[in-house]
Amino acid sequence: MKTSLLISAIVCCVLLLAKCTSIEANNKKDLDENMLDMMMYHDNLGLYLRKADADYSSWLLEGMDSTLQVIAKKFDEHRKLSDPFLKSYKKLLAPSINDIRSAIRQNDFPAAITAYRLLTKNCNKCHLDNDIQKTVIDGTDPSIH
Repeated sequence: MKTSLLISAIVCCVLLLAKCTSIEANNKKDLDENMLDMMMYHDNLGLYLRKADADYSSWLLEGMDSTLQVIAKKFDEHRKLSDPFLKSYKKLLAPSINDIRSAIRQNDFPAAITAYRLLTKNCNKCHLDNDIQKTVIDGTDPSIH
């Protein structure tokens, strides 16, 4: 009796843990709403890079990158996109994000700002290529904040 109770308890725990690990966040936002999130991360990242604040810059960069990855996974097609967003992410955004990440880790804020400006330029290139009437601003520009 004890053995069957113990086995049942173990099976229940395994099933419960399996269920918990398979829970995935469900993003119900459309592409425009996700891009608004991106705008907040991007603008604030520029501000904190300019302030040379490694902690906030790193936190904002990781938030921005994870949001981009969610967008890349969710929006494989969209009326405004000529290619899946993942292709643009890998080609235009990920290299600059990795350069920003590396520069922040080394406390090299001039390099981080340079990579951030390239990221901004690439965002705007994608917007132009896909006829999106929004301009991504350079948050490192002191006249912005």
